[in-house]
Amino acid sequence: MTDIEPTMLERAWAVLMPPRAKELASFPLEVVCHAEPCRVAIDGMNARHLLVPTGDEDMSVDPRPAVLGTVVRKLSFGGPAVAYVDVSCAESDLFPEFDEVVIDVLEAVASARRPASAAIDAIARWRRLFRSSLLRGLSRQAKLGLFAELTVLSALAEADAGFPVNAWRGPLNEPHDFEAAVRCLEVKGLSALSESILVHGLEQLNTHDGRPLDLVLLRVVEDHDGRTVSDLVEQLRGTVASRADLRTRLSAAGWSDQPDRPDLDTFAIEEVRRIVVGPDTPRVAPSSLVAGSLPDGVGDLSYHIDLAAVLPFSAGASLAEIAEEAVR
Repeated sequence: MTDIEPTMLERAWAVLMPPRAKELASFPLEVVCHAEPCRVAIDGMNARHLLVPTGDEDMSVDPRPAVLGTVVRKLSFGGPAVAYVDVSCAESDLFPEFDEVVIDVLEAVASARRPASAAIDAIARWRRLFRSSLLRGLSRQAKLGLFAELTVLSALAEADAGFPVNAWRGPLNEPHDFEAAVRCLEVKGLSALSESILVHGLEQLNTHDGRPLDLVLLRVVEDHDGRTVSDLVEQLRGTVASRADLRTRLSAAGWSDQPDRPDLDTFAIEEVRRIVVGPDTPRVAPSSLVAGSLPDGVGDLSYHIDLAAVLPFSAGASLAEIAEEAVR
C-alpha cells in the first residue's frame, strides 16, 4: 500500500496549471521508483497524467487509442531527462475514475521489483475495464452530449410539430448538430468540470448558405430528480414527425434500447448560453487561414476553446426562444 490518499491528489491537481512553455506541469509524489519520484501532471489541454519512472526496464506499451492513453517517453523536470511510463486521461468527466487509476497504479509499483512493468500491468487491467464498460453502452461523456442534443431536439419539436428529425445532423458527424429552416445550431454539452469546448474541423463554427449559426452551450449536471436519455427518447417518440427517422438517428449516435440494463444516469440542464457566431467569436474557420483551407496533407483538425474566452460573447437564453428563432 502507498501513503497516497485522494486528498493528496486533490491538492496536487489544485496547484497544477496548464503549462504554456513546456509539455507538462508536474507534481512529485512520495512514491519513488528507480531513485526518481513518480509524478502527476497536466498538459496544455488540461489532460491529466501519471508518470512512473522506468529506469533501465525494457518494456513496450499498447499504443492503440483508449480512454487511458499510454506511452513511454523521456521528460525533464529541472534535471536530466528521465524515461517514464506516461498514462493519461483527457476526458474531464472521468477524472474521478482516473484518480482511482492513479492510486491503484501507485500501490502496484510501491513494492514491485520492476515497478514500471507493474504499472503497465495495472494500466492494462484498467484499460480492459474501461473498454468493457464502453462496449456495454455509451461513455459518460457521449451520454452527456446526447442528452444535450436530445434536449434541443425536444425544444425544436415543441416549437414546430412538423420539425424534421432528419435536420438533426450531429449523429452523422456533419459540421452542425441541427440544420433548421432559419438557423443552424451547434450544441455543446458541458459537464460541471468542463473548462473548454472541443471543436471539430474548420466548418463546425462556420456559417453557410446565408443562415446564422448559434453555438448553444448547455451545462448538464447530475440530478437525482432529473431525467435519463431513455426518458427523453420516450418523450420524443410521442412528439416527433417520424419515429423511423428518430430511430435511425439514435442508432447513428450509438444509442439503443436495452431493456435488460436500466438507464440510471439522470441529468438536468443547469444553464443555457447562446453565442451567435460572428467574426469576433474565438474560432478557427476558413476565413482565419491565408489560403482559406488547411495546407495539403493536414486534415482532421480539432481544437479546444477555453470557456473563459468564449463566454463574454454569450448571452443567457431559454431553449424555447432558441428553438422558436430556428424554425420560424
